[in-house]
Amino acid sequence: MTFSSLIFLFGFLPIILVLYHVIPTGFMKNILLILASFLFYAWDSPIYLVLLVLSILWNYSAGINLSKVSDKKKRKRLFWLSVAVNLLILAFFKYANFIVSILNSFSLSLQPFSFHLPIGLSFFTFSAISYLADVYMEKVPVQKNLMKLALYISFFGKVNMGPIVQYNQMEDQLQKRDCTFEDFNEGIFLFFKGLFKKVLLADRLALLFAGLQHNGTVLGTWLFAISYMLQIYFDFSGYSDMAIGLSRLFGFHFKPNFNHPYCAISVQDFWRRWHISLSQWFRDYIYIPLGGNRVSTKLYIRNIFVVWFLTGLWHGANWTFIVWGVYYGCFLLLEKFVLNKVFEKCPTWIRRVYTLLVVLIAWVFFMSPSISKALQTIACMFGVGAKGLINTEVFFYLKNYFLCIVFACILSGNTYKYFQRANFVCFKNKAHLVMSIVYIVLFFISVSFIVSSTFQTFLYFAF
Repeated sequence: MTFSSLIFLFGFLPIILVLYHVIPTGFMKNILLILASFLFYAWDSPIYLVLLVLSILWNYSAGINLSKVSDKKKRKRLFWLSVAVNLLILAFFKYANFIVSILNSFSLSLQPFSFHLPIGLSFFTFSAISYLADVYMEKVPVQKNLMKLALYISFFGKVNMGPIVQYNQMEDQLQKRDCTFEDFNEGIFLFFKGLFKKVLLADRLALLFAGLQHNGTVLGTWLFAISYMLQIYFDFSGYSDMAIGLSRLFGFHFKPNFNHPYCAISVQDFWRRWHISLSQWFRDYIYIPLGGNRVSTKLYIRNIFVVWFLTGLWHGANWTFIVWGVYYGCFLLLEKFVLNKVFEKCPTWIRRVYTLLVVLIAWVFFMSPSISKALQTIACMFGVGAKGLINTEVFFYLKNYFLCIVFACILSGNTYKYFQRANFVCFKNKAHLVMSIVYIVLFFISVSFIVSSTFQTFLYFAF
């Protein structure tokens, strides 16, 4: 089940929402959300619900054991053992075939595994590790209520694709939360906004991306790469908006996961705006424990490469993701040690163009099945090995998708904020009514697209 499916929009969500606000006690509300989350997660692959439940039970037990040990060395060993179990499960399902392919390159002829990656495994594993790390570092007391920990790890508003809410950010809300009329209103609007991003923009851009995969002309390859760049933003930020919005309907307040990343003026700025919850997770649980930037230059460089190697590896079992992560690490170091002074003299628009170009090349590695294919695509973008500058196929796609591309480029910036501001200036007291009408219209347009078009799954389900 996905947020943009009809069964979720007109069945699952309305029923759970009504039951939640009818049930009087907080304890029963939590039970309802846990059962709903289990149903949501098991909808397409019931067998993997076992994995989610085992993760909850293991981390609950590990947290209790951590709280009982006072000796620092024993406590540290227990913590790393607990984390290792989580990582081994993740590694088995996500990286087993990658390891097999590496071994087969040495002529071992091993058979690959036939199972599929459980949806959300990377996300709920990181949530579980966040809980253990927060308990170990004594940021929070151990959670002795199994139901509350189960809700934190399995909550359907974040289990499949995040955001990766750290335990210390959600702990108080597991005990008590309120949903005011303003919360409900904002949650609905944010959910509708995310649905619009996914259905009317990301899914249309997905068709453009698929159509240009084998074009081979210079402009066709640029359009191919740009379509993916826009698609993945609207797909993932749309999902995040829906997740944060529907969570607000149940009283949970999660921080934004995107902040107009394509308006960034440096690579560092881009990663402050893109998948914010993942960046903060790696910062708080990997980068800072390694020493952060309060170390020698040599160790700082090591820390950056460790974090970005792991960031790339987290995204997938392919050398392209590792190259993608290390590529960003290199540019972050380049900006810190070389480009900082240059940036001070550069106009903002030049910095934005530089950042967009760096990010676009990174997406080519990210989307490609192999490093050689990525390099071939990049070379084609600059005329090497291209089948000419442009052809009739590119004209066809430009004609049919021109407005979609233009709207996507405009809406990836701060246009929405300007629209809101203009709305309140023009309509004053009626501004909320106008916004409500706009969002309702967008919702029904989105639903009509869902009914009439081919379903496009969320890209980050693969990670």
